[in-house]
Amino acid sequence: MFCRFSAILTLLSACGMLASIGCGGGPRIPETVSVSGKVTYKDQPLADALVGFVSKLDNKDVLAARGTTNSNGEFTLSTYIDPQHEVSGATPGEFIVTVTKNEQQDMQKIMEEFKKNPAMQFKKLVPEKYSDGKNSPLTATVKADGENAFEFKLED
Repeated sequence: MFCRFSAILTLLSACGMLASIGCGGGPRIPETVSVSGKVTYKDQPLADALVGFVSKLDNKDVLAARGTTNSNGEFTLSTYIDPQHEVSGATPGEFIVTVTKNEQQDMQKIMEEFKKNPAMQFKKLVPEKYSDGKNSPLTATVKADGENAFEFKLED
């Protein structure tokens, strides 16, 4: 009788451990909503810029999201979970919005410069204030329902 009881406890313990690990042991994938927008600078669409949505509050359920503008300055966001997981959209919440665009250079040229100067900086093509994740003047509130389309006009 004791052996049967011990076997049942062992089985229940193993099931509990598997349940706590979860299927596949991957990260918790949050619920996201579609987010899109457009960025302009000097009244022109800003192409090839990185757009970041950084949680405005210290809220672990509101995750950072990012996107890249196309030739029309339009972007859609994705939420980065870890190197193997990225999901379309953003988690609802309040965000500070960052926009960065650096001068693009040939990769070989970058590597040569990096060897000479590991602290090298790229020429920024939009004002610095927009790349600061704490002090950017741009903000957005992503809603759980309804449209989440934003327009950001950058100024010098």
